[in-house]
Amino acid sequence: MSLMPRLDATDARYEVLARNALFGRLPAEDIARLAAYAHVRPMRRGETLFRRGDPGAGLIAVLAGRVRIVLPSEDGKDIVLNTVRAGEVFGEIALLDGRPRSADAVALTDGRLMTLERRDVLPLLEARPKLALAVIEVLCERLRRTSAQVEELLFFPLEVRLARALLRLAAAQNLASIPATQKELAELVGAARESVNRALKAWEADGVVSLIPGRVTIRNEAALRALAQEGDER
Repeated sequence: MSLMPRLDATDARYEVLARNALFGRLPAEDIARLAAYAHVRPMRRGETLFRRGDPGAGLIAVLAGRVRIVLPSEDGKDIVLNTVRAGEVFGEIALLDGRPRSADAVALTDGRLMTLERRDVLPLLEARPKLALAVIEVLCERLRRTSAQVEELLFFPLEVRLARALLRLAAAQNLASIPATQKELAELVGAARESVNRALKAWEADGVVSLIPGRVTIRNEAALRALAQEGDER
């Protein structure tokens, strides 16, 4: 008789896996099996969840809050690779190869995390080839997104980078009002906070966005998309 705890769709661990684009493809019993192995813990704003080079023990899902994935540099000019929100996962690379973490992960807010150890997920990947293919698809999508970010940092002006970042954040949350500070946006687009502030203030004057501390609301999506597309015309 199995000693695995019984889980259903009311369990937060089950819910986050079932909603996830990766694990949601699994049969309900497999999702329940994975969720039973998962551990939930709180996180605190500013907490470093792991650093680049730390042992890669497995996958992490955000149940509540936001996590920033950062590529650190010796001169302090860190590159923000991604902002992970509730219902999303990170750490897929370490899940597959078991090698050290490739970036830093820092909590942007208070919240809760769910961790899945590599030893608990690998047997399911081996038994479910479709799931392994899904992991590859996720990693390819992350690689494409990182390549696009590098291209933007190298070749596009700040206004284009900022417009694209706001549109990506809005699409990821399905919201027009984006919870993000100007410091966070500056790190995301590789610019000084003062430069981001000037660009946002100009857009606010033109009715493209509205600003309150810690939040940017898109008022004219068409105008913002036009700004974002300027980089494609160069």
